[in-house]
Amino acid sequence: MSKPHSDPEQAPQRRDGLERKRPSARNIAAAIAALALVALIALAPGGSSDNPDGEDFSSGDYRVNIVAYAVPKPGFDAIIPAFRDTEAGQDVGFAESYGASGDQSRKVVRRVPADVVNFSVEPDITRLVKAGVVDEQWREGIPGDTSDKAVPFGSVVSFVTRKGNPKNLRTWDDLLRDGVEVISPNPASSGSAKWNILAPYAYWFFQHLDGQRGSKDYVAAHEFATSRIRQLVETSFRVRPKSGREATSAFEQGQGDVLLSYENEAIMLDRTSEGGYDYLNPPATFRIENPVAVVNTTDNPQQAQDFRDFLFTEEAQEIWASEGFRPGSDLFTAPAGEQGAIIDSLPAAERERFRPVDQVHSIDELAEAFAALAEQSPQLAEKHQLLEEGQPKSGWKIVDSFLFNRAQPGDGTADGVISTIYKEA
Repeated sequence: MSKPHSDPEQAPQRRDGLERKRPSARNIAAAIAALALVALIALAPGGSSDNPDGEDFSSGDYRVNIVAYAVPKPGFDAIIPAFRDTEAGQDVGFAESYGASGDQSRKVVRRVPADVVNFSVEPDITRLVKAGVVDEQWREGIPGDTSDKAVPFGSVVSFVTRKGNPKNLRTWDDLLRDGVEVISPNPASSGSAKWNILAPYAYWFFQHLDGQRGSKDYVAAHEFATSRIRQLVETSFRVRPKSGREATSAFEQGQGDVLLSYENEAIMLDRTSEGGYDYLNPPATFRIENPVAVVNTTDNPQQAQDFRDFLFTEEAQEIWASEGFRPGSDLFTAPAGEQGAIIDSLPAAERERFRPVDQVHSIDELAEAFAALAEQSPQLAEKHQLLEEGQPKSGWKIVDSFLFNRAQPGDGTADGVISTIYKEA
């Protein structure tokens, strides 16, 4: 039986058989930095393993370390005790760390203790696959996963406004009006920022594409959407917090006219403010997919897998919904314009917190369009490396390469289109 541990030195050790040498000043400094990093995990907001109601989540013969993006803490605070009430979870203790999705992912690459990760966007798990920390088959074999993407829950992009929506902000075009200040985090560190910017990009892209006559010009649609995104970022995004949670805090402190947010964050804000804000889903929004994976360096693989699998059970799906998240079974299977069976089964007060959705774009839809764009424009395909073995990339791979890539010196890539806009703004 593996016992709980919190020793940061449990990270993978050298196995080259070389004799240990006297540590250099550089190595000592690196060790101090590593210890400081682990300390930050313990002290970070949401890093406690205690429930706000007083229950200690940390006790147990086994330990599961959750490293997640900032937003789902309220959900996990409800999910963890439910799992501990099951036979598989009765001897499992938990430690939790929450923060900006990209930052959390990079910490796991640096071997911060982690058993289960839950990030805002798939590329933050792809980073762990490239680092050898998560298996390539991380999406496969999960009972009850209707997404086929290891997404137990998600949301849609919403507008949160001041009470009464004084500036009558209802559509993406409304955000381009003079004098409108929009609060949204920085996509360099925040996964929620990527979703927030994908929603208006997709709206303007498909609006232009659907308005074309004859054959579709995907490059023209991209140029139209890009021009609108540039205007939005340069004139309306005056504050760019690090994470979705920090963006919410900035809005609560009086900054901005509208907060772009996960719908579940909007629901939470409405609850905690006792109706001090209004929120709505724009006519065209975007499906937010928040994947989960088991880390292959875990000391307790069975317990980590059991917990991951529990997230997809009917019991857990109902908990996600009651906490304001859209459960995966609704997010991926509900017919257009409908909320889904689990949300519809909630008590009226909880059900009505989910605002109506008309049109919901997705990563898969955008990736398919970008594949067509790559065929129309070999120049853009080459510049942004949209092809893989001669064929267009798929899913998040092509979207991330085209829009959000951050080129590193010598890696031969170009900055993504939206990354460039943020750098130049």
